[in-house]
Amino acid sequence: MGWFSGLFGSTGDGTDAAARAREWETALERNELPAFVKTRLQETAENRRPWISTSAPGSLLAQRLRGIRPLGMVSGNCWFHYGYSWTHGHYRGWKTALQRLWQEAALMGANAVVDVTMRIRRMPGPENADHMDYGVIGTAVRLDGLPESSNPAVATVSALEFLRLLEAGIVPVGVAIGAQYSWLTPGAGLGGNMTGFGMNMSGAGPMGMGAGGMGWNQEWVALSRLAEQVRRQAIQQMRDDGLRIGSGILGQTQHSELLGFPADQENPYPRFLVRHIAIGTAILHDGRTVKRMGVVPVINAGNAGRLVPDDKSKEVI
Repeated sequence: MGWFSGLFGSTGDGTDAAARAREWETALERNELPAFVKTRLQETAENRRPWISTSAPGSLLAQRLRGIRPLGMVSGNCWFHYGYSWTHGHYRGWKTALQRLWQEAALMGANAVVDVTMRIRRMPGPENADHMDYGVIGTAVRLDGLPESSNPAVATVSALEFLRLLEAGIVPVGVAIGAQYSWLTPGAGLGGNMTGFGMNMSGAGPMGMGAGGMGWNQEWVALSRLAEQVRRQAIQQMRDDGLRIGSGILGQTQHSELLGFPADQENPYPRFLVRHIAIGTAILHDGRTVKRMGVVPVINAGNAGRLVPDDKSKEVI
């Protein structure tokens, strides 16, 4: 209990920090929020406490004109310890943090949580490599004309973008996640001398390498197949996760890694770990409300002959 209490500094209002730490521990075991957090959220939603928004002042004015009222900032986090899988830990860590953000928004009577950002935090040092903090933060809002909801939507877009999507018949309702990994151990069937990662490989072998092996510029077929398989499995898991809370996936962020491990006493051959994590916005879509925009495709000759960077991805993992 001492280490848990040490995470909490002075509360600033004379409340015993250790007592609050005990309340937090009890509440997390019950999958709920402590009483003092519930009080703070309710008072904020009723304008009895100052509220914080993730939007800029200009955006707040535009939101007010469009009937969007910010209720306050909400957040959720999960400090997750990896047991058998760092990769699958991402799924459980993010889901737990999102559930806690959703609990705060529901308590405030929000219709939605917008501008949700997802961040990770690690402690320095190799001894801390087996755990990570997953944190999400956003602004709980109430839209005029919509009733209070016990199941507020969670969206990674801004409030105004959320409203535009609603007008187009698209409702962001949550975050879908897929995470998969697999190992590849080449083994002795390759032929040649495998020393760490300076592999002198001759002969075709089961890896799909031609004569000369790693000495040639050519594809490592087995590793390519494994990476593709893991990627497809992660994306399918994300799709299945999205269908549980919506009807499709609007957009996604993907993260792939290939890690190599040299031979050791327990593993006489080098091994490779392939993992893929996909995170997307789950939506509900009603095609009957889609407005025709009259978009005409054109070719911009001004960009002909040069490459234009197109990296709009948001790195979250």
